[in-house]
Amino acid sequence: MSSGRTDTSARHRQVARYGDDGSGTPELVVVLPVLMLLVTVCLQFALWALASNALSDSVAQAGASLRAEGGTSAGARDVALQEIGALASGLVLRPTVSTQNLPEGTASLSGSGAVPSLLPGERLTVSSESTGPDQQFRASG
Repeated sequence: MSSGRTDTSARHRQVARYGDDGSGTPELVVVLPVLMLLVTVCLQFALWALASNALSDSVAQAGASLRAEGGTSAGARDVALQEIGALASGLVLRPTVSTQNLPEGTASLSGSGAVPSLLPGERLTVSSESTGPDQQFRASG
């Protein structure tokens, strides 16, 4: 009986000496990749939000140019592309801008583009539209 008791106490001393060394490794192997993925998703959302905001501002600026007295579609496209280049260089990839003259003196400008992807296989796009009445002097009466 004494030999069984001695083996048990020797085992307890061994566990007490080494403790739980290495038991955190499996937790770290699981938690760290999940944390890194969460940070990457947050950064991807931030890139998308910045690109969306920059494109929206650029399209609004170009839409005002299109609807101004004497504004042209080509001039508005140039303004939109210049604004996108200034505000969103590298955030909006392959920007496209289109204009449309709608009935009753209304003009519309829309823009779209791709957002750089941090996650493999993820394809995000942004788009914005600016529509409003043409600003012209009209005779009263």
